[in-house]
Amino acid sequence: MSTIIIYGAGCQGRALLRLLKNRPEPPLVHCFLDADPAKQGGFVEGYPIHSPNYLLGLDQEAFTVSVAVGAHYPTVRRALEGLGLKEGLHFRDEAHHPITYKELNAGFAALVDRVRPHTLLSEDRLALLYQAVLRVQALPGDAAEVGVYKGGTAYLIAAALFPSGKKLHLFDTFCGIPITDPDIDLHRQGDFADISLEIVERLLKPFSCCRLHPGRFPETLSPDCQENSFSFVHVDVDIYQSAVDCCSYFYPRLTRGGIMIFDDYGFSTCPGIRRAVDEYFFRDPSRILYLSTGQALVFKN
Repeated sequence: MSTIIIYGAGCQGRALLRLLKNRPEPPLVHCFLDADPAKQGGFVEGYPIHSPNYLLGLDQEAFTVSVAVGAHYPTVRRALEGLGLKEGLHFRDEAHHPITYKELNAGFAALVDRVRPHTLLSEDRLALLYQAVLRVQALPGDAAEVGVYKGGTAYLIAAALFPSGKKLHLFDTFCGIPITDPDIDLHRQGDFADISLEIVERLLKPFSCCRLHPGRFPETLSPDCQENSFSFVHVDVDIYQSAVDCCSYFYPRLTRGGIMIFDDYGFSTCPGIRRAVDEYFFRDPSRILYLSTGQALVFKN
């Protein structure tokens, strides 16, 4: 094991030192580095603080620099590369990242592995869907998804929803995206056509709560569905008019405390989604909660 040199003599560097010391087999820490002249020549828990140029007198193969400077990492990376060090070989970013929801919830972790071949959504977007469904289980109203594609998110939602006894209404053409508006949408009719109703039915067979509505929404709404309220709606339609239809139909029927999640709201490949949502909620834009996942959440107060 190579010797560790910690870059960053501030709070994050000190926390990293304590973390390293708590390991079953603590690595050997040689010193600290910091670009702040006021810190150079000082000590952190007995370890000296040197200028980054201190590295020039060392054998590069004898140490690893663990950088603990948070958002300042890009600046430090350029400085270390200027000294001839290579990222991943001689130094690495030791910023503390939060654990994933998959690490927190074993049930979700198992579901992600099950649905991965059947969805295009990233793990963080799936985690949001799963947690939102758990949140609304005690509320009145069924759940719905418009834009099912291969059924991966439908499977995830159904698994989270199943204990509540709610129905999950699933709307999709099951033959690709319908007619689009070329002045707004970047997707075209027939995109995502590599699927069939039969394939999705087989995937969702374990869940009696699922009700599939093949065809273009909202033309496929059954009479019983039109009488329902909804506590959770996932909109993954990719095009403007379909998003407009979802807003117009579901939001008035959303129960108090209910959640709508719009996938692709923040993605440049689906400009019609953000346009449709912003237009519908323009009188009260505070209802839209935009997330770093690219999804938008709408709550019914």
